[in-house]
Amino acid sequence: MPLTPLHLGFAWPVWFLNRKKLHFMSLTMGPMVPDLEVLPMMFVETASGHARGLMHSYLGALTFDVLVTMLFVFFIIPPIGIWMKRRSKEKWHLFAGVDVTRPPKDLMWALASALIGTVSHVTIDLFTHTYNPIFWPNNLQVEYNIILFDDVLTSTLIFVVPMFIIAMVLALRYWTRPFNSDK
Repeated sequence: MPLTPLHLGFAWPVWFLNRKKLHFMSLTMGPMVPDLEVLPMMFVETASGHARGLMHSYLGALTFDVLVTMLFVFFIIPPIGIWMKRRSKEKWHLFAGVDVTRPPKDLMWALASALIGTVSHVTIDLFTHTYNPIFWPNNLQVEYNIILFDDVLTSTLIFVVPMFIIAMVLALRYWTRPFNSDK
């Protein structure tokens, strides 16, 4: 998907399916972590023209991406959350009534949440990019994709527009507001 945050249009609804066990920030960071490699690889991958490698493969999603996600949710997000809470009267740290800046209480559910996020990123990208190194490093020049229409733009829009709408509606509805499961 061309815009990294749009992957949240899949991740956040998944979190609502089991919000008591799944860890919100693991499920939020997981689908965004694979794109951390894109900018540095734009400078490295000049021969093939592809700015995607390990982090956009299933091997990377299952290992390195989950590790990076865990680093974020345990060591980067909690201190930022504490800093934000001290300096702001706004409740930006709440999503659907949950303090999203707290580290996970259950490591296994945090890992499962991160795994759902990282694998979903790699899978969704199959529908929106022509080059997907899902079996990296064994397929450096092979193009794996499931482009649904004759052109990439149409196929991408089929995913981008709904994901954008879902992410925006959930962010506007639940950021800083309590969650009422009765409604």
